[in-house]
Amino acid sequence: MPPTLVDIAKRTNTSVSTVSRVLAGGAVAQRISAETRARVTAAAKAMGYRPNLLARGLRTRKSNTIALLVTDFANPWYGQIASLVEEGLHRHGYSMMLCNSGEDPVREAEYLQMLPQKGIDGMILVPLVRTRRALHEFIPPDLPLVILDRPISGISASVSSDEEQLAGILCDTLLRASVREVALVTGPSTIVTHRRRGEIVSRGFHVVARHEGPARIETGRQAFIKFGEGRHALPDAIVCTNNFLGQGVIETIAQIERPPIIACFDEIPMMHLLPLPIVCSIQDIPMLADAAVNLLLPQLTGESPRLQPVIVPARAVTNRAFQTRQSIRA
Repeated sequence: MPPTLVDIAKRTNTSVSTVSRVLAGGAVAQRISAETRARVTAAAKAMGYRPNLLARGLRTRKSNTIALLVTDFANPWYGQIASLVEEGLHRHGYSMMLCNSGEDPVREAEYLQMLPQKGIDGMILVPLVRTRRALHEFIPPDLPLVILDRPISGISASVSSDEEQLAGILCDTLLRASVREVALVTGPSTIVTHRRRGEIVSRGFHVVARHEGPARIETGRQAFIKFGEGRHALPDAIVCTNNFLGQGVIETIAQIERPPIIACFDEIPMMHLLPLPIVCSIQDIPMLADAAVNLLLPQLTGESPRLQPVIVPARAVTNRAFQTRQSIRA
């Protein structure tokens, strides 16, 4: 049988309530003398005591668990975000529950209804739902919440990149490389990030072809095949609204003498090793993760600061093949 509070109280010659206060920690434990605290914690460790977290949660109405609900586990971008958010939460004594909506509104709705019933203390959400009203049909309005990547109007606790800057620096880099015509590969227009990036690129260039589909590698493959059909030449560049779409295009390009520039949002893995000219507009993932945790913490501790949306700047990166092409044109 695992040791109980009663067993520890008997060994330390203290009361069960004293043991409970010591092991609960925090301000309550500080009311007990240092000598008693040391004796109780030493005994608990020696006896292999493990607290019943479910019982503690029922008593304190806190689980010290935060849900992070993202839209696509398969995308390494979300893997990096999840890892950094977990590190930040852990430093403050919280554990993280990672969930995936799979870009499916039905599955997202199931998670949004279920997670508050699991006793989570708060949530960081990459949403598919587009309005505050629709979101609060699923989750209680007083649940500590941060919206990540895709802002929702009326929710001030949000963290995202500056989409105008993100797309603007990509367009500026292409213009300096003398790009005038592009083909555009976008994720679903129902998702604000894909729609907005496509709109900004369309303003800056003559779009000679476009393809829309799920933000997956297969969509990029399909797009490149479509762009090559019936055309004597490909455009100056193929612009993709995320890195998965870009990977699909890159994987499908055959050995052609003069490949187009591949431009995308978020970094292509090992792009510096690829012979194709590539430019990416990348988001500051560590800053996004830190800001999400920092916006959530005061809500968890009961503080009520005036929360403001956090907008994170981006930067462009290019590989050697792109730099070589640009220097030749110069």
